Order: sequence, then C-alpha cells, then structure tokens
Amino acid sequence: MIIGGNAAQAHGSTPPTAGHADEIVLGGTLPGKLDLTPYLSWYVDKSKQMPLEAVRTLSLQDFSQSKGIPSFGYTTNIIWYRVDFSVDQVWDARPLIEVQPNYLNFIDMYLFKETQSAKGTNALWHTSMGDHIPSSQRPYKGESHVADLPQLDTGSYQLFIRVQSNSANLLTLTLWQSNDLISSITRRNLVANVFFGIFISIGISYFILGLIARDAVVVTYGLWIASVGMVISIVDGFGLSHLRPEVPWINDLILGGSNIISQAVGIFLWLHIMDFRNRAPKVFWLGMVYCAVILSFIVGTTNDLYTIFGAYIAPSVSVFMACMCLVLVKRLIYDFRNPALWAYLVALALPSTAAIMLQLSHTGWIQATPLTLGLHQFTFIFHVFAMGLLMAIRLLQLERDRVIASNKAEETTSLVGEQRKLISMLSHEFRTPLAVIQRSAEMLMLLSKKQSDDVWARLQRIQFQATKLARLVDIFLNKDGIDDKEFSLAREPANINDFMAEFVKDTSRADAKIILRCIDTEAVEAYIDEPLMALVMTNLVETSRRFARGTPIGIQVRLQNSQLAEISIPCQGEDLNDEEVLLIGNALFRRDLETKSLRNALGLHISQRIIDAHGGSIKLRDLGTNGIELCVLLPCEVLT
Repeated sequence: MIIGGNAAQAHGSTPPTAGHADEIVLGGTLPGKLDLTPYLSWYVDKSKQMPLEAVRTLSLQDFSQSKGIPSFGYTTNIIWYRVDFSVDQVWDARPLIEVQPNYLNFIDMYLFKETQSAKGTNALWHTSMGDHIPSSQRPYKGESHVADLPQLDTGSYQLFIRVQSNSANLLTLTLWQSNDLISSITRRNLVANVFFGIFISIGISYFILGLIARDAVVVTYGLWIASVGMVISIVDGFGLSHLRPEVPWINDLILGGSNIISQAVGIFLWLHIMDFRNRAPKVFWLGMVYCAVILSFIVGTTNDLYTIFGAYIAPSVSVFMACMCLVLVKRLIYDFRNPALWAYLVALALPSTAAIMLQLSHTGWIQATPLTLGLHQFTFIFHVFAMGLLMAIRLLQLERDRVIASNKAEETTSLVGEQRKLISMLSHEFRTPLAVIQRSAEMLMLLSKKQSDDVWARLQRIQFQATKLARLVDIFLNKDGIDDKEFSLAREPANINDFMAEFVKDTSRADAKIILRCIDTEAVEAYIDEPLMALVMTNLVETSRRFARGTPIGIQVRLQNSQLAEISIPCQGEDLNDEEVLLIGNALFRRDLETKSLRNALGLHISQRIIDAHGGSIKLRDLGTNGIELCVLLPCEVLT
C-alpha cells in the first residue's frame, strides 16, 4: 500500500556520470526561481572521514553528475556536492538558497571563491542546516532548510555541500528571490496543514468507527490512514514548521516511526483484504511475523539501524505489494465478474504502483524524478476517496449483518423459550408413567415375596431400570440443565470392578456378548454417578457394536497410575473407515458439533460431557490395522 515520502531506501551506488553541465552565470536580477539540481556534482565519501580541504583538492572530473535528482538510497556514507557558478555583476538583492528534502540530518554548506587556495579552509560563507540541528540554530525556522547567500563580487565561485543522513539521501537545490520563496512556502504550508488535518481526521474517524463496529480491518485501516498522512505531512515540513524541535532526533522519531507503522499496517491490511487467513494460513502467519520484524525497527528510527531498515526491509515491502497486486489480478482473471475484485484493483493496485515507484526512487534502484517522488501524494488522495466508498459499503454491510444477527438472536430466544416449555411438558409426561411403573413394581414385589427367585429378580430389575430412567429424565429433560450446560451429579463411591461387572451383566446379550477383563483393580474405587456412568458405558459399547457385527466385545479395566483408572473398549470392523473415525472424534472432542456428527454421534458427545463433569476424559487410541480403542480415564483411589 502507499507509503509516505520517507519511504524505504537501500544502499545506492554512485549514479553514472553523464557529463558536467556548463557553469551557471548569475548576477543582476535573479529570476523568481532557479533550479540548481541539474548542475549538482557529487562525490561519495565511503570513509566518512574526508575533510573539506581534501574534497577541495579533487578535480571536477572526480565528481559525478547526471541531469536527474541525485539519489543514493539509505546509506551511512557522506555525500559531497559541488556547484560551480560565476557572478558577472553585483546582485540587486541577495538570493535565498533552499535545500530539500527537509528530513536530511546534517547539511553543511561552504562557499569559496575559485581564486582561493585549495588548501585553505576559510570559506567566504558557511552555514549548517538539517533536522538534527536545533531549530534555534537554523538560519531560518520553517518547513524547509533555507539560508541567504552573501553579497558577492564578480568572479567564479564554488559551493560545496556536505550531507549526512540515516534517511533517503537525495538532494534538490533551488535559488529564490525572497518574495517568491515566501509565497511558495505559504502555499506549501497551507497544503501541508490541510493534508495533515484532513487525513489525520479521516484516520481517527475510521479508527473510532471500527471500534464501534468491532471490525479489526476498519480499525487497522484508520491507523494506516493516520500514519501515512503523518508521514506525508512530516515530509512536507509540518514537523519542522510547527514543532520547531530543539531535540535533534524528534523529527526522525516521528517520521521514521510513522513510516514503519504505515508499512507494517499496510502489509497487515493486504493479508486481510486478500483473505490469506482462510485461503493460505501459513502465508498469513508468515506475513504476521514479517509485520512484527518491521515494527521492531521502531527502536532504530533515530540511528543507523533505520538505514538497515531502508536498505533491506523496505525494498521487500515494494516486492510484497507488487506480489499482492499480481495475486489480485490473477484472482480477477479467474473471477472476472466479481465487483469486489474490480473495486480493489482500482482502489488498491493502481495507487500501489505510485507507492512502489516512490520506494524504488528512495532506494536508488530507479532514477529519482519529481514524478516518481510526488505522484504518490495524488494517488493517495484518489485511494482515500475510493476506499472511503468501499469502507462505507463495508460498514453498511456490517450494520446489516448486525441487524440480521439481532433478529436471529430474538428468534433463537423465542425458540429456546418454546423448547423450555416443551421440555417441561415432556418431563411431566415421562414422570407420570415412570411413577406408575415404579409404584406397580413395588406393589408386585410386596405381593411376590413368596414367588420364585427369577420373578423376584425380574421385578428388581424393573425397579432398578425405572429408577435409572427417572434419573435420566431429571438430568436431560430439565430446563435448568439446558441453561447451565452442566450435569448435576449424584456421585457415590463405587468399586470399579463391581460397577463394571453389574454393567456387563445388564448389557450383555446372547447375540452380542461382552467379555470383561479387570487387571489388578480389585481395590480400586471411583467416585461416580452410577446411572450416568452406565449411560456412558452403554453409548461406548453400542458404538463398538455397530462395527462388531455380533462378535464379542472385550472391555479391559486397568490402572493407568495410582490416581487414574482406564476402561478400554476396542472398536473394530470392516465398516470402520476414516470417515467413521472422524465422526467419532468430532463427537468426542468438538464442542460445536456439525449437523451430521450431531445426528450420528450425539450419544458420544453426551458421554464426553458426563466424563468431563466427573473430572475424567475420553481418549481415542489408534490401533493401526486393528481399528481404534475408546478409552475412559476416571479419577480413582486405590484402597489399602
């Protein structure tokens, strides 16, 4: 996405020599504005220790020159510039010299007459500027670096400029008449103020609206608009003209910090807009790590670490933006009629082209020109208005979705109320015949004491099953249990071997026998709700029986450790395939069951909830070619 004026740079090599321009002849009345940039020659001091006297001894051929704006990327090297000019008559008014960009750290200017000894270091005129120079020590306080040249006699002169910066090292030089410069700075000040006010306000508005709508994308976009608006405003001189910092690193901190935040947030927005979180989760999380790496460079905005950021990190942002544009175009090819993709192409991809040009100009990868350096401000304005329409549509859609969700919530509340009424009615209807069965069984038991043991046992079983069924009705047809989503347990100590033996006795059938094997668990006691635990065992056994096709089912009870008992039920058969195993796993381990899983494995889901309420768990153990094993782990105590 668009990154403001102090965007990324890389270590640049000295631009190729294109021949030295003819000497400038000045004097008399200066035209309103004279651009000296095409006449700049430069020399790169990689040692960073070259004194002015040594620079003056260099011949003109040792300096390089081209017609464009000299740009060296983000570099710690010191750049020496030279301008040769002559004065043929005394000036009517002393001109002002303006140096840009304003974020350069140190700008030292020395003026010599050509007849002066090359070894002499006493300049006719010397001044120091740059955003690391306290505001009170700069020649003029304003949005750009300005100094007034002295009154000069006729003759030839040499102007040397020493530039050192941890930001984009490029330079433009302009001579002005005072009235024309004042008019130009006034216009630029007005534009910078309006730009700052509008886009900071837009950013804050989006940020607040996103918080109200609870939409991370809108919140992040508001932060991005504010940070980019801050970057462009600071590059246009807002900080120097309004803050007038006396602390040397304040301008670097605000500009560099805003630039780094804008780049990291821009990547985050691209990842969300292109929906990588759902389409390619690994790419999304790699992108998040990339954002974190970018943000870590905030600690280096006031030192040479920012140069490393510009040299290696920021160019990669240009590559990232170009890749995102290509991905967008690819998706548009496959989904040509998608209006959202067309909107993103116009509002994102096209403005990103200007941002990439700006990045590469600052890195020194392409020629820096007024077009490549300034086009992004216009495309940014276009982008903001285009995205404003898209964001308005998005917020309207969010509001529409919120209303729909609210209506569904009301419908759901109504349905839940009806469900509670139905549950209350069913609970009453079930309890009435259950009470009749229990009382009838009790009367028959009183009248049948002298009957055979077989009749007595059957009556006892009827009584036990009726009590068990009444307990299940209390649990599952109770509206309080629906609200709490928790089971009300009636737990009592039970010997685990006796409990399992009784369960096998009640559950085993002639066509589907259960073989119980207890390994060293004679003295193991568990604190359980027996009817509910019996329901759990029944559900697990019935799941195994679906695939056993009448073959005996073996249940093994053993101690996993001194505080945990394990009940294992094998589940195997020809019908047990990967899809069935997945359904069983979903029923046991997912809280939000899908419709198919809910329909086919509701019993398992309830079983998992019952075991959870007991403080235990159900595990699914893979036996390879022998199927799977359903393992119930229960807290227990070994009696001594």
